[in-house]
Amino acid sequence: MKKLALMMLAVASMSLFFWAGRFTASTPQFVLNDSASDDELVAAFGDFIRAQRETMALYRNSSFYDDGQSRAEAYRGLLYDLVGSIRSALQSTDYPRFMRVVDWSSKSGFDNPDNNYYMARISDDADYRILGNRGNTADLVFQLVIGQPGVRGAGTSTNVSVLYASDMHLDDSGNFEIIVSRDNPGPGVNWLPNGEGAETLLVRFTHNDWQIERDHPLYIERIGNEGSSPPPLTSAAAAAMLRDVAITLYDRTATWHGLVDKAWTVMPRNHISSARPSQGGLVGQYSAFGTWDLADNEALLLSTGISAAAYQGIELGNLWFVSLDYENRTSSLTPAQMQCSGDGRCYSVVAHTDPGVPNWLDTEGHQRGIIMLRWQGLTESMTNELQPEARVIPIEQVRQALPDDVPVFSAEQRVQQVRQRRKAVHHRFGG
Repeated sequence: MKKLALMMLAVASMSLFFWAGRFTASTPQFVLNDSASDDELVAAFGDFIRAQRETMALYRNSSFYDDGQSRAEAYRGLLYDLVGSIRSALQSTDYPRFMRVVDWSSKSGFDNPDNNYYMARISDDADYRILGNRGNTADLVFQLVIGQPGVRGAGTSTNVSVLYASDMHLDDSGNFEIIVSRDNPGPGVNWLPNGEGAETLLVRFTHNDWQIERDHPLYIERIGNEGSSPPPLTSAAAAAMLRDVAITLYDRTATWHGLVDKAWTVMPRNHISSARPSQGGLVGQYSAFGTWDLADNEALLLSTGISAAAYQGIELGNLWFVSLDYENRTSSLTPAQMQCSGDGRCYSVVAHTDPGVPNWLDTEGHQRGIIMLRWQGLTESMTNELQPEARVIPIEQVRQALPDDVPVFSAEQRVQQVRQRRKAVHHRFGG
């Protein structure tokens, strides 16, 4: 008996050391080749190619790389990562522009399907002017962060400053001007303070109703460079772009994989956490995180209270920390897209097959995955009545588990629902 107890203690100790190492180990970062080369462009291109191979190795060495669909998603995930990294590297801090670095073609970081994300890279010692229009989206936030999120250890919400649309001065047509600078431009001016280490300017136009809400184009210019032209491209500048892509591609992928790996490890299956202020991402946002791991004959019944938040949404993602197909499937929902019940709660059903209810969250064939709920612009505390709940039920009992006022949803209605989503995504992203 004593020998058995000692053996169990040894196993427990080994397990403890394993998990301690897993959660305290630093996220790997891409190492550039510092060997001498006669051709700087050739050397940088070598880093660019090697980064793709090593990033793919991050996928293949993951415990989630364990079935045909996950492997296929891994290769598409690499393409998503590469597109976003290239878009980011093509940015100039002297001649910036707002670009979509996260959209349907470059999903990353458990992207929110209800956001139009824009990003510009800036210098922390320069001043910039932003011109735009508020549009009619549910929310609009400008967020200036240190470094690039997920790259070289930069956090996802290491904020220099944040400016909310609700605090901005607009003209009668919704137009605005924002000054990004170290020095306060004075009263009556929309000011986004610049500061040490600032590099990434993130903008989120957040939509509740995809059918009617639209954002407007944004323009940014470095003050002092108005009307000037950049110098011709040099070999050194092109090499810097290639190395930037290499670092961003690998580092950001490693960061997202590390986050979802830790979350999947500590979270119970088929469970949703209580909503609390987000630890990463958008400041002022509340979020709840969950998982599903369902058999074909099971469903996860989710419910949440109807809040007074400016925006509220729920989405499904795969274990590569990427949103599921929100264009051609109902893998995400907002209150504007849901039919909520008279008891003050919105019910949705995570299932592999259509349960015949309006608020189906389609798993896209993934047996397991992650769930995110978000609230922005809350004007009240997250009371117990508003908190999300989840429980597993047999799929044939979905109807009995829902309130009587939740209607039956036909196959024809689902076709029209998906068609509306597809058209809205095309209109919102412009292609």
